Amino acid sequence: MKKFFTEIKWSIIFSVATVLWLFLEKIAGFHDEKISSYFYISLLFGIVYSIVFTLALKEKKATFYNGTITYKQAFISGAILTLLIAAISPLVQVIFHEIISPDFFDNAIANVMKTKPGNKEFATGYFNLQSFISQGFLNILSLGIILSAIAAYFIQTKNRN
Repeated sequence: MKKFFTEIKWSIIFSVATVLWLFLEKIAGFHDEKISSYFYISLLFGIVYSIVFTLALKEKKATFYNGTITYKQAFISGAILTLLIAAISPLVQVIFHEIISPDFFDNAIANVMKTKPGNKEFATGYFNLQSFISQGFLNILSLGIILSAIAAYFIQTKNRN
């Protein structure tokens, strides 16, 4: 357990940051009157994701590996972090859709119907809790592994010889 303390800690930090971001989206109106811009504003969270991810790997390097980490060690740490974030993501989705923004799906479906009236079946199939849990889980896994590979390259200790 101690071996993965950093990844566990940062997966929780990431999940809290996600909930805070979703709350800010809600109070800024991106879950209702500005829902047509939701997709674009949610993409900005990628910056937060990258920062949290990088800070986690830097801490792992400094505390667990005493300042020296290989690419493989950093990548594995990032992959474990990714798995933990993905495991927590269904809970984050429930908090988002049940507590922060219970009208999100209705608003999103209404927005699709306003712009593309013939797509109700698509909209209801896409904008529901099960779909968002599945999408979120798979997106976190795929993006997390890619980010692990990229961040590990920059975090690894460079051979200065």
